[in-house]
Amino acid sequence: MNILKYFSPKERKFYGMFINVADNLIDASDEFIKLMTASTFEERKTIGITIKNFERKGDELTNEIMEELHKTFITPFDREDIAKLTSTLDDVLDLIYGVSGKMEYYHFTDISIYMKDMAKQLQLGCVQIQVAMTGLEKMGKEDKILKACKELSKIESRVDVIFHDAISSLFDNEKDPIELIKQKEILQNIEKVANKIEDVSKIVKTILIKYA
Repeated sequence: MNILKYFSPKERKFYGMFINVADNLIDASDEFIKLMTASTFEERKTIGITIKNFERKGDELTNEIMEELHKTFITPFDREDIAKLTSTLDDVLDLIYGVSGKMEYYHFTDISIYMKDMAKQLQLGCVQIQVAMTGLEKMGKEDKILKACKELSKIESRVDVIFHDAISSLFDNEKDPIELIKQKEILQNIEKVANKIEDVSKIVKTILIKYA
């Protein structure tokens, strides 16, 4: 019998911490949708400040998990997996904030339907991350977690398809080279968020293989 698995019910604090991180991610992704649909630059700037606040909260939550990890002798699963999951979840939020920041720096106004569709997929991804984080506390019901992980992979694939359609349309229709560069960079950065979301899925599946 795996001794860590035997003792894991005694150490439940990490589960609640991961759920808090997931909740914060959903809040940030909701604001990201608002950013994509805002009608003015000033409105987007205000939303960007809100996203920055969620990013700061995410850093605080990440630090709390890492500090708790250093203090805790018996963890519910491998310390390395806890650290990797914590870091990757934080990366998702950092990347969302990074896109919003670039849109502000560039005074970005031409938000395409492709970007809006990709943002919607990211939001769905954050919801599935929450499902996975909630499920971790009940490893015996891994079907729920695996379903969420499978959906995260599908979301990454959908974003990839939208991204390539967007790039194709951009090179066909955009004549201003500076605008083309800005559009391409924003699209690439949104795609990076989806890739990182899929990384969360891979880490969770690794944890399930070890402990479910």
